[in-house]
Amino acid sequence: MLDGFVVKSLPQTGAPSEEIQERLTKICLDEPYAHFARAFRGPEDVQRLAQWAFDRFFADNGFFSLYAPYMREIEQEVIAMGVSLLHPEHDSTGNFTSGGTESNFSAIHAAKEWARERRPGVKKPNVVAPRTIHPSFHKGARYLDVEVVTTDFDTNGRGIAANIANAIDDSTIMIAASAPSWAYANIDPIPEIAEVAHDAGLWMHVDACIGGYISPFLEKLGRNLTPWDFRVPGVMSISADLHKFAYCPKPASSIYWRHVELQKHHYVEVNDPFLGPYKLAGFSGSRSAGPIFAAWAVMNHLGEDGYLRLTRRLMDIQARITRELGAIGGLRVWDVDVMPLHFSSDRTPTEAIYQGLQEKGWIMLGRLNPSAITLPIDPSLTDEDLERLLSDLREVVDRLGHAAAPKAGDIRYG
Repeated sequence: MLDGFVVKSLPQTGAPSEEIQERLTKICLDEPYAHFARAFRGPEDVQRLAQWAFDRFFADNGFFSLYAPYMREIEQEVIAMGVSLLHPEHDSTGNFTSGGTESNFSAIHAAKEWARERRPGVKKPNVVAPRTIHPSFHKGARYLDVEVVTTDFDTNGRGIAANIANAIDDSTIMIAASAPSWAYANIDPIPEIAEVAHDAGLWMHVDACIGGYISPFLEKLGRNLTPWDFRVPGVMSISADLHKFAYCPKPASSIYWRHVELQKHHYVEVNDPFLGPYKLAGFSGSRSAGPIFAAWAVMNHLGEDGYLRLTRRLMDIQARITRELGAIGGLRVWDVDVMPLHFSSDRTPTEAIYQGLQEKGWIMLGRLNPSAITLPIDPSLTDEDLERLLSDLREVVDRLGHAAAPKAGDIRYG
């Protein structure tokens, strides 16, 4: 190992496929310990169908999704099914992307292009958002030479519209908010924030990468959520991850535009003197078409009834976790609007519990300030898997409770 890099030359002679498979099988993490690192997945039948469709088209190049009829039709049907959940306008549309990072990047890029026409005097554009906005905004903004100005939030992690209004200046081109944020799993007050954007003549983006494909079904099942989609005047774009609660294989996400006219700011068209017109669906060039066809297969297989069934399952898992963790001394599950779930300890350092679960083999996600352990539950989490987690958690908490000075350990998002 040299500065974090493995020193290895390409082998002179290739290894037999059996040898390759044996090594990879040995290092593959066992279920359920890697469950939360593999989220978000549907039940086994959904996974099998998704894998079949992915494998059938994995060699097809998604580069052609705007032009090849067989691929274009499937991709557009995925977009049409997705946008139908968002209380669309008659001409709302979208694009298929690789993940939330690309979707949010696309939104910033479109807003920057849109602002060239409407705010031509802006030299150093900025985006204003609550501090809970996903780090992909900071990453995308860095690439696009845009500043992200963040504002304080309330005690439940929700942005405050007045703070956002006060942070806007003559260089602001976009306001962004979350539905929900990963850090708190609560939805920002989108109607109030969108009103600020509308009054200031700014692009309003909602990052619904987590909630985009589950919140509509939570609402149908009676959960009262803050409106956040295109039913809210002023919302111009929405990002939503297909590889989260739509249960499609990674990498798969979507970016939606309130009106097709806004979509033009997404595209970058190049007229190459040698190759001719160069226009793609997103930032990436060559890409596997497997995720496109797998998403289409999953969404058509589940339908509304299937998504409602899986959402009920998630609500049942959430209720059980909340109940049983609350019975473990000092543990508290946070109140959330959507997902993921977070829990922390009022007695033992949460970081020590996180470390204890890691030592038992669990690959866990966490968050800082305040510390919490994150549970990105999905319908593939069986009752047996959940019981193993709870059993290990009880053992870890009990052991740490008898320790003189439990070691805090490390805790991180990923």
